Amino acid sequence: MDKNLIEKPKVSVIIPVYNTEKYLREALDSIVNQTLKEIEIITINDGSTDSSLDILNEYEQKDNRIIVYSQENKGQAIARNLGIEKSKGRYVYFFDSDDILLPTALEETYNKCEKDNLDLCFFDADIFYDDIKYDLHFDYKRCHLLEDKIYDGIEITNILLDINKFRASPCLYLLNANFLKEIKLAFKNVIYEDELFGSLLYIQAKRVGLICQSFFLRRVRSNSTITKSYSTRNLNSYFYILNQLIEFSNENNYYKKTIDRFCKNIVNVAVYRANSLRLNERLSCVIISLSRYHTYIKIKSIIVCIFPFILKKDKRVQSNE
Repeated sequence: MDKNLIEKPKVSVIIPVYNTEKYLREALDSIVNQTLKEIEIITINDGSTDSSLDILNEYEQKDNRIIVYSQENKGQAIARNLGIEKSKGRYVYFFDSDDILLPTALEETYNKCEKDNLDLCFFDADIFYDDIKYDLHFDYKRCHLLEDKIYDGIEITNILLDINKFRASPCLYLLNANFLKEIKLAFKNVIYEDELFGSLLYIQAKRVGLICQSFFLRRVRSNSTITKSYSTRNLNSYFYILNQLIEFSNENNYYKKTIDRFCKNIVNVAVYRANSLRLNERLSCVIISLSRYHTYIKIKSIIVCIFPFILKKDKRVQSNE
């Protein structure tokens, strides 16, 4: 491989890895075989206890664009931040070690960003199921509903919120590295860190474009963030994100209306999903929500949280229709 491809990469691909030996080779192959060759592939072994590190070292020996870092298990957010710190590319792409990226994704998004001088370029995704069938209640199909033009970040965010299609996953966009440095944004080490990062990223962007293709294949599997049981840790992470968004809004009044929309969505999801917790935890959730976030909360979310049997009864009725 030409040394310049590594010293002056067009894109830095950042991949946190934690115990994904079953999927890692397929994920790495989808990045190694990208049609855009001028990339660096920064992998962060986040304290894996399976053979993931061995696989990473094997690929590093075969392809000098791959760099392997290791740390104690600190979580995906800390691993991504390390990747950002080490990256040298003009653009950054965040990738998960159990998913798949189609071959032309980086080349097409890179060319789009360069042509239109974009802060970020987003695209769609398809979902596929590994070992379970799980109802996500949402999809990653948005671009066919949108005009192919250059958007201001606030504009596109509000459009996506209007149609309930805002998706925060960092695997769904290519990001200008200078823009990321300019806004001084990093991942916070909580569950759903994508929600906070993605929300603050989109609204601060000045030039956003899209490519109407499903470049990304999201694997849904058991024991992932999406499919794990809801706990007080999940709930507290939502509250943390809400507090961070409100703090940012207080310091940057220009973004307040859009951030209020994020907060409304997040608090109602958090409280609604808390219906699976124990009674004392549900009551605590409602008290906190009403005292701190009463301007955002819906009565329905509170009722379902306190009386989860209503939700179960509703599901039984729907199943009989």
